[in-house]
Amino acid sequence: MHTFLRQFLLSILLCSSLSFGQTAGSPPADKERFHIYLLMGQSNMAGRDTRQLDKQVDDHRVLAMTPDGRWLVARDPIHQKDGRIEPGAGPGIPFALEMRRADPSATIGLVPCAVGGTPMKRWIKGGDLYQRALGRARLASEAGTIAGVLWLQGETDATKEPWANAYQARLSSMIRDLRKDLGKADLPVVVGQIGGFLSEKRQPYADTVRTAIRKVAGEVPHVGYADSKGLDDKGDSLHFSAKAQHEFGIRFAHAMRVMAPESANDNATNVPGAAMAVNVWPTDRMPGKPARETETRHEPERNDAIRVTNVSHPTLSMFPAKGDKRPAVIVCPGGGYRYTVVDKEGSEIAAWLNSRGITAFVLKYRSPHNREGALQDLQRSIRLVRENADAWHIDGSRIGVIGFSAGGHLATMASNGFAKSSYQPVDSADKQSPRPDFAILVYPAYLDDGKGALSKGLDPSADIPPTLIVHSDDDERFILGSTLYDAALTRAGKPHKFLRYASGGHGYGLHCQREAKAWPQDAAAWLEKLGM
Repeated sequence: MHTFLRQFLLSILLCSSLSFGQTAGSPPADKERFHIYLLMGQSNMAGRDTRQLDKQVDDHRVLAMTPDGRWLVARDPIHQKDGRIEPGAGPGIPFALEMRRADPSATIGLVPCAVGGTPMKRWIKGGDLYQRALGRARLASEAGTIAGVLWLQGETDATKEPWANAYQARLSSMIRDLRKDLGKADLPVVVGQIGGFLSEKRQPYADTVRTAIRKVAGEVPHVGYADSKGLDDKGDSLHFSAKAQHEFGIRFAHAMRVMAPESANDNATNVPGAAMAVNVWPTDRMPGKPARETETRHEPERNDAIRVTNVSHPTLSMFPAKGDKRPAVIVCPGGGYRYTVVDKEGSEIAAWLNSRGITAFVLKYRSPHNREGALQDLQRSIRLVRENADAWHIDGSRIGVIGFSAGGHLATMASNGFAKSSYQPVDSADKQSPRPDFAILVYPAYLDDGKGALSKGLDPSADIPPTLIVHSDDDERFILGSTLYDAALTRAGKPHKFLRYASGGHGYGLHCQREAKAWPQDAAAWLEKLGM
C-alpha cells in the first residue's frame, strides 16, 4: 500500500507540472501517420527560459505525452518540473512544427524524457533514465510509430574529465542499445551540440564533449547533427534562450529530415535510390508558376530513362557521402526544359559523385517550359544546402553544381546570375549566397543565341566560379554554345577548363561509348585539383 501511495502521489506531482489550459489531443487512427519522437537529455532539452510562453500558438496535430500516457496538444513547458526549477521553452515544439511544415498531413507526437542536471551514465542501458525513456517509448508506440530521437545533453559530463572522456563511447552504446530494445535498427537519432557559451570554470571539459558529440554524428549510422553555432544563452552561460531554442528546434528538424526515408512529395515521381527528398520551397511560399497538369512521367516514354514532367513541387533528393564536412554537388538533369531525366542524368550521377566522396542532391526542377521557375528552384537549392551544411555534414564552402543539356544551361545561369536573386526571400535560408563554388557543364544546351553570340543572361565578367565544360564536336546542335562560352571565359580570365572530345553525341550521361566516355575520369581529376 505504501508503494502504491508513493507512485500515486508521484503521478499527481508529475501531471501537475503540465501547462494549464492544455487540451486533450487526438492521435490519428492510422498509427503510421502518427510520428513520435523521444526528447532525451538534460535541462536544455527541457528548456529553462520561461519568457515568451504566453506567445504560443497551438497546433492540434502536434501532441505531447503526459507522464501517465495521455496525449495533449503540445504547449511549453511540456517537460515536468524537476526540483525547484521551472521548465521553459525547449526545442521540441519548434522541431515538431517544422516537421509538420515539411509534411502537413502528419501528426507529430513528442515524448518528454529529459531531466536537468543528469550525467550520461544515467542514460546508458541499466541507468534509471534509460529505463524510464524506454518504458515511455513503448507506451507511446501503442498510439503511433516511434520515428526518431532528439538528444541534447552533455553539460554535466563536461564538469569531470573521466565523464567527458567516456562520453563518446557511452552515447554510442546508448544509441545502439535503444535501437535494439525498440526493435528499430535504423532508428534516426539527432544529437544536438552543447552551447558555445558554457563557462570554462564550470564546464572545463566542454570541448572534449563537443568533439565526442561530433564524432558520434559522423561515425554512427543514421545519426544526424544539430549544431548550436550562433545560438545564445538566456544570460546564465548555461541554458539556451527561448529564441535560440526555437532556432535549435528547426535545426533538429532539418537534420531529422535528411534521414527520413519517404519522399517530400508523396504524389511525385521519386528519384531512385535517394536517402530522402526535401521540398525546395515551404508550403504555399513558392514564387512563380506551377505546372498546369499533375506530375507524371513524360509520354511517349522511352525505356532508356525516367523522364518526369509537369513538376509543380520541386524537390532535392539527397545522396549522402560517408564522413563529415564533405563537398556537395547539386545535380541538374537535362530534358529540354520539357522534363527532367531523373535517373540517367540524376541518380546515376549522384552515385558517381558519392564514389568520389561527394554528397549529391538531385534537383527535380519545375517543368515544362518554365526556365524562370527552374532558375528560382536552383538558386533556392544552393541556399538550402548552404543553410543546412552542418546538419547535413557538408562543407558550406564547397557546394557546386553539375548540369546536363538543359540542366547544363541552368547550371550556367546560376553560376553567372547569382548577383541578382530570381525571387524575393521567403525565409532565413535566403540570406545565404546562391553562388555555386564550382560548376560542371556536361553537353550544355542553349548557350548560344542561334546567331553566333552567347545567349541572353550569360555574363563572363561576373565572379564566375571555377568551371568545367564537357562537350564533343559531333553534338552539332549545341557545341557552338560551349565553344563561345569557353572563348568568353578565356578572354575574361576566368578559371575554367574545356574537355572537348571528337565524338560522343548528346544525352549519354555515364553511358558514352565513343571518345567522350573519358569525361567522368577527366572530370574527377579536375575535381581533385580543386580539392574536392
